[in-house]
Amino acid sequence: MARYDRSYVGERRTASVHVQLTPDERTELETAAVETGSASLSAFVRTLCLRRLADVARVAGTRRNPDARRLMYELNAIGNNLNQLAHIANTLRDMPAGDELRAVTGLLKAAMARVMAL
Repeated sequence: MARYDRSYVGERRTASVHVQLTPDERTELETAAVETGSASLSAFVRTLCLRRLADVARVAGTRRNPDARRLMYELNAIGNNLNQLAHIANTLRDMPAGDELRAVTGLLKAAMARVMAL
């Protein structure tokens, strides 16, 4: 275990979290830590956990975003259109016109690109 430098005056890591892993899970984590060049398994797991917490905060913030809300409405409408086309295809045992499918999938791709840009 790495020791703090004698001159280190920052906060010390004294709180611990105990997690039970299978030997295969531990090996997988150790391999990933080595592949990413992490200083230790502990540092690698700490980075993963804290990064996930930051991602959760970002996702929660987008839920209050009015643009994200509008995009969600738009995606729901596009999904409804796709369901209608699928219903027609199943009822008639024939695919709708290719132009309709291309138009709907184009709308879906554009909306997904806008979501990813948020």
